Amino acid sequence: MFKIAVVFAVLFAVALGRPQQQPEVTILRYENNNDGSGNYHYEYELSDGQRRDETGELKNVEGAEEPVVVMTGSWSYVDAEGKTHEVTYTADENGFHPVVSK
Repeated sequence: MFKIAVVFAVLFAVALGRPQQQPEVTILRYENNNDGSGNYHYEYELSDGQRRDETGELKNVEGAEEPVVVMTGSWSYVDAEGKTHEVTYTADENGFHPVVSK
């Protein structure tokens, strides 16, 4: 009887530890444009609330041997409680500059 109880307890623990099945996420919108010279834009939106949008443009920077790509964009997601979190950013010759919404 004790062995049966132990086996049952182990099987119950394994069942509880199994990852919960997540709903299937689908692409609602997707766009990707690249002019081949370093300028681009892409964006997408998923059915679970994730979203991303980014634009990159070549910029001549004084003192640099070659142009740099300056990027601006944002991404967001919806957490388990239904709250949307968003980060907007620029990335240029001076680094990555995010702004996080609260």
